[in-house]
Amino acid sequence: MKLSIQIVNFRSRRYLRKCLFSISENMPDGIEAEVLVINNDDEALTGVIETMKGAFDLQILELQKNVGFGKAHNAGFEKSRGEYVLLLNPDTQILPGALKTMLDTFENDDQIGIVGPLLVDANGKLQAECFGVRRTPFSTIKNKIFGEKKSRAPEGAEIFETDWISGGAMLVRRDIFKKAEGFDENFFMYFEDVDLCLRAKKFNAKIAVNPKARIFHESGRSHESERKKKKHYYASQEYYLKKHFGATRSALVKLARMPYYLKNVYFSR
Repeated sequence: MKLSIQIVNFRSRRYLRKCLFSISENMPDGIEAEVLVINNDDEALTGVIETMKGAFDLQILELQKNVGFGKAHNAGFEKSRGEYVLLLNPDTQILPGALKTMLDTFENDDQIGIVGPLLVDANGKLQAECFGVRRTPFSTIKNKIFGEKKSRAPEGAEIFETDWISGGAMLVRRDIFKKAEGFDENFFMYFEDVDLCLRAKKFNAKIAVNPKARIFHESGRSHESERKKKKHYYASQEYYLKKHFGATRSALVKLARMPYYLKNVYFSR
């Protein structure tokens, strides 16, 4: 099988149908594909997406609780069969030509292991943080002080390399995902995509963006409170820095970000 598409659902079922419909409408001719929806809700999806069955090979994997983004995708990967695996958020919609363009990217360079599209909003504007440069303790502190730079595609570039791609829309070669042993399940959510790309590069896999491929993203539609999101974000950031740069540097970043942590976790809704 050529392509597996994995979608992790958590409180996003109202967007899921649109996502599945966009896949059905924009699947390239002649591509054998399957779609796996991994459900992190405690309420089963049975009947919610029943109308989509028949449009493609659709499977639902019920986990019965929220096990986290990476762990859910790892569970889906064990069930998937595709040579390439597209990890996709439920609040995305595939735009015309995106799937074929992303798949064709691998044909241009056999060293490419992960491909990302441009994630765009309803106006076609590039969304922040759909790809970026390596996260380090220095860049983390710098971004807190001066603000994080938005994702920006090089002028006139067709395909370009980057350090990481958002897990909201990431096409991975099966063998690379397997070599990297999938997502690190110590990340509940956030930074697992940055970590995966960093580990994939250790196997000489290139991380590339094809700006001709575009996917619409509504962004952050799981209905988690901002406080919970920030708590997950800071926990994952701390684990990522400790894992790749050591406990001392991680502790320094934790100290430097303390005012932001208190504000976002304890004084936000």
